[in-house]
Amino acid sequence: MPVKRARDDQRPLGVVYTPSEVARPMVRLALDPLITGKRADEILALRICDPAIGEGAFLVEVIDVLADALVERGLERGEARRQLAQRCVHGADVDRRAVEAARAATGAPASALRVGDALAIDWHHARFDAVVANPPYVRQEWLADKARLRQLASYDGVADLYVYFIELANRLLRDGGRYCLIVPSKWLTVAYGEKLRTFLAETASVDGVADLSRAPLFAGADAFPCIVWGTRRVRAADAPPTVRAVRASPELSVARALAGGDDLPRARWGAGPWHLDRGSERALLERLERELPRLGDVVAGRPSRGVVTGCNRAFVIDGAQRAALLAREPAAAPLIRPFVKGRDVRRWRHHDAGRFILLVDRGTCLDELPHLTAHLAQFRPQLEPRPVNHAGAWAGRKPGSYRWHELQDPVGPLVKARAPRLLYQDIQTQPACSLDRDGDVVPDTTVWMLPTDDLALLAVLNSPLYGWYARRRFPPALNGAVRPKLAYLTALPVPAWSDAERAAIVVLVTRRLAGDESGEPAIARAVADAYRLSAAERALI
Repeated sequence: MPVKRARDDQRPLGVVYTPSEVARPMVRLALDPLITGKRADEILALRICDPAIGEGAFLVEVIDVLADALVERGLERGEARRQLAQRCVHGADVDRRAVEAARAATGAPASALRVGDALAIDWHHARFDAVVANPPYVRQEWLADKARLRQLASYDGVADLYVYFIELANRLLRDGGRYCLIVPSKWLTVAYGEKLRTFLAETASVDGVADLSRAPLFAGADAFPCIVWGTRRVRAADAPPTVRAVRASPELSVARALAGGDDLPRARWGAGPWHLDRGSERALLERLERELPRLGDVVAGRPSRGVVTGCNRAFVIDGAQRAALLAREPAAAPLIRPFVKGRDVRRWRHHDAGRFILLVDRGTCLDELPHLTAHLAQFRPQLEPRPVNHAGAWAGRKPGSYRWHELQDPVGPLVKARAPRLLYQDIQTQPACSLDRDGDVVPDTTVWMLPTDDLALLAVLNSPLYGWYARRRFPPALNGAVRPKLAYLTALPVPAWSDAERAAIVVLVTRRLAGDESGEPAIARAVADAYRLSAAERALI
């Protein structure tokens, strides 16, 4: 699949090579059922494919695992490895250098390990006994030509490349063949994964999914992976009634994680999000989602993200610069607003960092503000939008219909309105929601705004219960953080408050906003009471 990249970038795009401690248990999971009770000649007849071979990590493990089995059946190890390399391993990769390294590592012939795009290769109706892979992690915006992907059942215009490798693995298998892939975990819950989830549900091929998104498997890569494995079946009706679900702790090895988990009814695994909840937590999560309204149903208006300047050096100033500018040009005051970043958002109230933004929106006339204009003009080369047809380097900002002195993206209506709102971080390590009662603060893109000043909701978004729920439902980020993206936050179950409950918690939060920290435990209890948590449920939080 062609991808867009910088001309001088020689790195294999999207490549995250697989360590042995990840590859080996995956290979065993795929192959053990195929070799148990088989003769040596039957094992040597197996055909194993990795459609994204990289430098051959999976195929090396395939040869090792099968060689162990052949040695047990009386073959000499060196001869076993030679025959396996010549007869059993197959694959492809777009990176010629990686393929050459894989050939050298495995001893497989060039005809078996091919240079090419697995999604475009004519596999000549090949059917493999097993497919194991770590497909490239390429975001959809880097895909230069999506035309040939549209024939796939899992096609979605915004799906990342690895999605199609999961479907390909299924299609490359013979009936009864097995697959095991490690991929980013996003497809389990995001909208672009719905067609893939539907395909896997209709074919009933999935045997298990392990969420390893919090495990540091790939040094230096923000992969947030999961492992999905299964079997190609002639009839969906022949599938086992359950699917294994693993939500692994960070300290667990891949081998131990794949040996654990819970068996969930196959009927749960449809087109909707696939949540891999632990047994002790599943009942509470399902009750909250079944019984309570969603945040998006009770807050009028959608959450909105902060502003994009395109050049913070020009538009963001400190307190001294603000004072000097207003001393010369008082009329500029309406355009100078407090500016907050994600790190400024705290529980209850944001931190005042003494940072301000020149909020020059599309269509703003600066003719009567020469000093503000002069300040921006210092950075004019960095502020000019790049002409659409310009070739080569450009010192300024991205193409757009904005003028050089305007913010790069239009200012949203929630920022313009100066209405009360709640602020929360785009990446959260713990619950942190602030009240901006006056609506004067302008956030950057690491901050989201909720169009409400509901103090009861503020209590929820700062509660231990919210933090517990977020770690189980929101997409993961580095170091145990989560990303409360729009679709996930608006699905948050919120209490159906009684008038008395709401009045009581508003009193507590009002005191907390005034600086009384002693009421924090009482606020947490009031939130738990509003969710009708039992003693056993509270013990989980």
